[in-house]
Amino acid sequence: MLVASLLVASCSSAADESDEGTTTMSTALPSSSSSTTSTSTTPVSTSTTSTVPPTTSSTTTTSTTTTSTTSSTTTSTSTTTSTTTLPPVTLPPIPGIPPIVPIDPATVPFETEFEIGRSVNGVPITVVRRGDPSGTRVLAVGVIHGNEADGVAIIDRLRTDPVPPGVELWLVRSMNPDGEAIGDRQNANLVDLNRNFPENWDVLGEPGFWQYGGVGPASEPETQAMVALGSGVRPDIVLWYHQDLFRLAPGTGRAGDIRLRYAEIAGLPIVDISGGTYTGTASQWARTVIPEGGVGITVELGPTLSPEEVDRHVAAVAAIATEFF
Repeated sequence: MLVASLLVASCSSAADESDEGTTTMSTALPSSSSSTTSTSTTPVSTSTTSTVPPTTSSTTTTSTTTTSTTSSTTTSTSTTTSTTTLPPVTLPPIPGIPPIVPIDPATVPFETEFEIGRSVNGVPITVVRRGDPSGTRVLAVGVIHGNEADGVAIIDRLRTDPVPPGVELWLVRSMNPDGEAIGDRQNANLVDLNRNFPENWDVLGEPGFWQYGGVGPASEPETQAMVALGSGVRPDIVLWYHQDLFRLAPGTGRAGDIRLRYAEIAGLPIVDISGGTYTGTASQWARTVIPEGGVGITVELGPTLSPEEVDRHVAAVAAIATEFF
């Protein structure tokens, strides 16, 4: 059974998560302290090293010769092109932030709470691995925003129900335990973790702004833990659970079919998710580690989640993992 990372749009920030957008997208959501600075994006690679592409520099030399007897000036221009290959650099390139080393799945035992990192306040962030190691890999995250925590009920069921044959589950109850403990969207550094992922990260607001993206890509320990896990596991399906927009964003092609199937079983409408600014989101990053043919899904639960709805979501995870892979 597969899990989904809860993309919970807070009540004050409904329509917060764009599961599809790969570029910055803004709407007229009010925010007294919203300030988006347009700077160059410095994405964090999911691998530990990245080679900077060769840079080509051109040097132009201009010489001028003047002949007094003919009163004429002759100008000649020569262009010299040189190519310099820079050495590999370690990412993320943020002072004080260590390299993110992918977690080797071979080191993670089955049916055990395995610590992948710690929150700002030192709370362990754990994953439980279940099922067939050669099967379809499903990564599901119950909580990103601390005030959108109903996805935990789905994760807990996936941690105890029998796993369908040919499926491997990687289940994270919460990647934001500090925010969840106080019912706050952000982590203890006042960072929106769903704007802190390395892919398409950009400067967004400042501490206190509801979508504040942090000082740099993957600057937060919670984000670093998820990047290490995802880049090592490379799941076929990633599910992020949020609330309370009660919908699933549409898709195209095979990914669209997978989304439609999940929505049909879970009882969710297919409706676009929009609102706010979408840089450095979990879904944007997930698409960089999912193998070809895989899919990342942002699941927007409603304001509440009944036991019957939990049953449907658990069944939906099993269906998409077994019917499309």
